[in-house]
Amino acid sequence: MTATLNQVNQTAEPRPEHAQQILPPAADDWHDMIAHHRDWLATRRTGIGSSDASTLVGLNRYRSRYELWLDKTGQLPIVLETPSESAEMGTLLEPIVRDRFARIHQLTITPAGTWRSTRWPWMLANPDGFCSDGAGYEGKTTSAWLAHEWDDEQVPDHAELQAQWCMAVTGFSRWHVAVCIGGQRNEYRLVERDEELISQLVEISGRFWREHVETGEAPALDGSASVEAFLAAHFPTATDTAVTVDDGLADDMVRAKAKTAQALKDATADHDEIKNRVRGLIGNNERLDTPSGRTIATWKHINKLNTKRLAAEHPELVTAYTREVIRAELDVDALKAEHPDIWAAYRTRQLRFTTGD
Repeated sequence: MTATLNQVNQTAEPRPEHAQQILPPAADDWHDMIAHHRDWLATRRTGIGSSDASTLVGLNRYRSRYELWLDKTGQLPIVLETPSESAEMGTLLEPIVRDRFARIHQLTITPAGTWRSTRWPWMLANPDGFCSDGAGYEGKTTSAWLAHEWDDEQVPDHAELQAQWCMAVTGFSRWHVAVCIGGQRNEYRLVERDEELISQLVEISGRFWREHVETGEAPALDGSASVEAFLAAHFPTATDTAVTVDDGLADDMVRAKAKTAQALKDATADHDEIKNRVRGLIGNNERLDTPSGRTIATWKHINKLNTKRLAAEHPELVTAYTREVIRAELDVDALKAEHPDIWAAYRTRQLRFTTGD
């Protein structure tokens, strides 16, 4: 692949088209790994990375576009968090997953560093490596609970987006994705460059960068759980004061709330109706299949008892197997009486509409 750009640090790594390496510098330029990691986190704020792609398109349930905007505009502190156990294990397994993939496919994988697109300079990528066959490489670990995402040669949406993003930044046309599932099973996928998807990612990310990051104008708050969690964490306390909005905006919000509440009620009723129709079709069977053998739904027994029916039909067994359970729980009333300031500071907040319910 012909390089058109200069790297900040001269290495033996390939130089993809439309990309410029910006990290890491030579090892002796760094005093310690903490400084390196903090600087890397700061560098991520100068653009949008592949791990941000799922947030931009609304597929990240843990982070919202609003929180991403706060991060990219420097309104959130750079925090060197202690990784969770699963994240730590993922990091420890990375070289094992990479080395096995390289051995199985008889490839050499070169560390890639961090790259910036010169065609779309807000786009950054931190690939896990560049392979000797001219493709990029991304290694992942996941739990057995998410194994279905990789069934039937599938590539999960987040992995597809990440691979396409890295190809947009580096100019590569193929990307290897290796995953270790549950610490035991390995799956390998080759993702081909998708120009249509890349153009969509470029358009969405560019608009976000120009309209929100460069202008400092916040994106609209959406209804995601990540936004709700963020707002609850950043506005934990309330004073007995009010924010005033004009009557027209207030009326619009009340009408919108009532409209969405009715739509949710109708959708819930429709959802419950289709579930009961499927239950009626399945009857005493376990599955609803098509003639081609495709399973549409299952209605199977699980390890949860219908205790109401059991008590009605076998009250003697319920009595015989009922045990007194003692559990530790926080005495909130005692905490309130003895530490009222602490109790007040840690109360949760609940949103209620006084009209339109």
